[in-house]
Amino acid sequence: MVPLGGGKTVAVDFRLICATHRDLRAAIDAGSFREDLYYRLAGLTLTLPPLRERQDLRALVVRTLAAFEPGRELQLEPGLAESLQGYHWPGNLRQLHSVLRTACALLDEHDACIGWLHIDDALAAELRCVSAAPEEAAASGELRALAARTIRDTVSESAGNLSVAARRLGISRNTLYRKLEQLSLR
Repeated sequence: MVPLGGGKTVAVDFRLICATHRDLRAAIDAGSFREDLYYRLAGLTLTLPPLRERQDLRALVVRTLAAFEPGRELQLEPGLAESLQGYHWPGNLRQLHSVLRTACALLDEHDACIGWLHIDDALAAELRCVSAAPEEAAASGELRALAARTIRDTVSESAGNLSVAARRLGISRNTLYRKLEQLSLR
């Protein structure tokens, strides 16, 4: 190989590792990816399931926490662990690592359990909706009760501070006031 701007050939020995979330065979068929490039890259192809489809998420969380905080036996609150299991993880493994790294940073020295207070407010609100919305909750009465419980719990966890509660729920303060009135929580 001759470096750009150089005149002498330099021996190069390397392995290229690529990752994608796209179906490259379909992209070739659609004409949006070069077939010759695919065969240059595709020495070994592995398909890894997205995080939301993995059955070993709890074990992965334990290993990740051990890597972030060696020598410290950390665990998740049971409700939080269940919510993380049911979450769709759009950011996949990077998102999980970020969530756990942030939670570890927010722990006090003596804490051994990661709870809702250690999770980003926006994600916590989304996780609460996921964990509290099982498929059988499709009936409007159940959904109303679920919304009321989520709002009531969030307001309670925010010590009655409606600005904080609205932020955690990802809604405006006016919307929260309206919801409190609709759900007869005021």
